[in-house]
Amino acid sequence: MLTYIDFFCGAGGSSSGAAAVPGVRAVLAANHWDRAITSHAANFPDADHFTGDLHDADVARFPAADLFWASPECPQWSNARGKRRDFDKQPDLFGETLPDAAADRSRALMWDVPRYLDSTGRRGRPVLAGVVENVIDVRAWDLWQTWRDDIRNLGYDTRLIALNSMHARPVTTAWAPQSRDRLYLAYWHRSLGRTPDWNKWLRPRAWCPVCQETVNAVQAFKNPRRDMGRYRQQYVYRCPHVACRNAIVEPEARPAATAIDWSLPAERIGDRLKPLAAATLDRIRAGLAKYAAPLLAPAGGTWRTDPAPVTDPMPTRTTRENDGLAVPPLLVPVEGRDGKYAAPATAPLRTQTARNETGLAWLPYLIPLRGGGDKERTRPVTDALTTVTASGNHHGLVIGSGFTPQDAALLVPYYGNGSARPAGAPIGALTTRDRYGLATSTTTAVDDVRFRMLEPGEIGRAMAFADTYQVLGNKREKVRQYGNAVTPPVAEILISALVEAITGSSLDRREVAR
Repeated sequence: MLTYIDFFCGAGGSSSGAAAVPGVRAVLAANHWDRAITSHAANFPDADHFTGDLHDADVARFPAADLFWASPECPQWSNARGKRRDFDKQPDLFGETLPDAAADRSRALMWDVPRYLDSTGRRGRPVLAGVVENVIDVRAWDLWQTWRDDIRNLGYDTRLIALNSMHARPVTTAWAPQSRDRLYLAYWHRSLGRTPDWNKWLRPRAWCPVCQETVNAVQAFKNPRRDMGRYRQQYVYRCPHVACRNAIVEPEARPAATAIDWSLPAERIGDRLKPLAAATLDRIRAGLAKYAAPLLAPAGGTWRTDPAPVTDPMPTRTTRENDGLAVPPLLVPVEGRDGKYAAPATAPLRTQTARNETGLAWLPYLIPLRGGGDKERTRPVTDALTTVTASGNHHGLVIGSGFTPQDAALLVPYYGNGSARPAGAPIGALTTRDRYGLATSTTTAVDDVRFRMLEPGEIGRAMAFADTYQVLGNKREKVRQYGNAVTPPVAEILISALVEAITGSSLDRREVAR
């Protein structure tokens, strides 16, 4: 059994992923926030827990372990992006900021990592392997290379990994329906004499439209001199085959809709006592105009199966063919800053911050499938149903070709950069603030869009936490804990690669059906 220590553990996303790897046991978790430690302890009662600022702690007195995960904050004195991050100090939708205890820094400085590694080595019990997780901007830190060399000089080889959580392919934990770009520095002791098989764990499946087959995609930076960045902006995935000239491919991703509890009610925007901000309403209108263009969807017959935009000529009329009018769903940002746009529900949900900032909207329609002069008319579900006759079911509910009601909805970000997007796509990265709202619609009128904030449990599922995982505290504390967390599937695959290097034994790569 390999022992595992988690510094800056938060509520335990990294611990959850590591514990999913066969033969790994969490023995110690440390964090400065007592609420996060309480949550971690509820899920890992057999592990020891330390509450306090690790930067001021005597880490030389902490026990050694085989595996060490650390998620220190981006140093406040770094030049990453040239400014200090201040997400927690910005007011949310209701004009409030997080409590002081939750607004304090949640992670100690980067130097605590080599400090701990040095202390265990001096005791003759070096850590065998580990991971440092952070935002990708820390790569711009002027002392990055010095810091990394400190780890190497302690006897470790390293691998810098840019990974979006939606592309992590775990064996046991759930996929993350969220686009969350993070930096990971993996390291392993040279005394092991083995290098982790990163190709086995870091190449997501993707369909190559040229080769006409599913491949294990290869990460490729647009600028070969770069080694860190965001998916699509700085790097893409390519087919490994030269026959297609390494065509760009899109890895499989889980939609945000899988994280949504569709049984929860949403309030009609026109009925809200406190109106939404004008910028939020403008984004919803823009999203509806851009992405909710109606489609003619075949509702009968045998020869035509694909929907067509209403801007195209109408398909040939037959004596039986019936068309329904379908409207695709959207995700809509609702935060106060400019530069946000609605996006279709087929895109991933954007990065989640410490607050909920995204709304969800959908646009269902009723269509008569046959009979009478009303057969060409579609109507919103808020209208009366057309006549039901004795000859059978004449009515269809259409939300868009291939969409379910949850697909026809929008997630709306409140803070940070991003745009509204459909719930049928992976969620954006979740941070420490309540960030996303859920908006739905029964017609294209903004007042008829139904809107609500995502609940903590939904944010937890977007972070790929199991429904059985306990995160304690009030709503804001829960959202903060989820937003600060590492997604479990990422921790699982990175720790799996390191465990193989430590033990010399191969782990099963086949995913558990779930």
